[in-house]
Amino acid sequence: MKKRLKIMIAACSAFLLLSGSALAVTAGPRIFINKAEFASSYLRLKIENGTAMVSLRAIVEQLKGEVTYKDNSIHVSLPEASHLAHQVDGFMNALQAETPEEAAKTWIRGIQKRSGPMQYAVMTPALQKSTKQEFEDNFWVTGVSSPHMGTVKKMDTKPLSPDKVQITFDYPLIASGGVIGSGKASLTIEKGSGPANDNWAISEIALQDPGDTGLMIGAKKIGP
Repeated sequence: MKKRLKIMIAACSAFLLLSGSALAVTAGPRIFINKAEFASSYLRLKIENGTAMVSLRAIVEQLKGEVTYKDNSIHVSLPEASHLAHQVDGFMNALQAETPEEAAKTWIRGIQKRSGPMQYAVMTPALQKSTKQEFEDNFWVTGVSSPHMGTVKKMDTKPLSPDKVQITFDYPLIASGGVIGSGKASLTIEKGSGPANDNWAISEIALQDPGDTGLMIGAKKIGP
């Protein structure tokens, strides 16, 4: 009986030691790539002085790239997606507005062309953050083909502060080549809210009817 008790105690002690080791392994930071979790040991994760370090080869291979060592140099080749990302960044930077009116015109063009990227490019970082998931869920396509926003002939600019303006305008609603109604929009546009301090970006979008041209991302209804 005493022998059996000793065996049970030893087994329990071993279990506790193993459990403690498992907890120690899983207590550290967890690594996710595109929302999928990877074992820290696979990526050779180490934390030193607050800096996370992982295997370059392991992380690049997970991104479908390749690492080679040649002539005392490390060469990293990434897939086409990374090149496309650079291209997109170039387009986004080119669309940044130097004036409030330019930001408004780019956003209007984006609505007319049902182009989510054009609309997103002239939003402030805060508005981009709050709308990005909805853009992605809709594959960056907004609105409907009919009715759509027609040509905006006049925009009224009202200064709110040295670095903030409000631009309002009316727009025709077009369906089957003809005007079937009208809408009204109000954009709050701020300076220095984007990557460059000289750029202007839209911080708030308000429409008389946010759904009059179909899916309208980031807009709220104009107050009374």
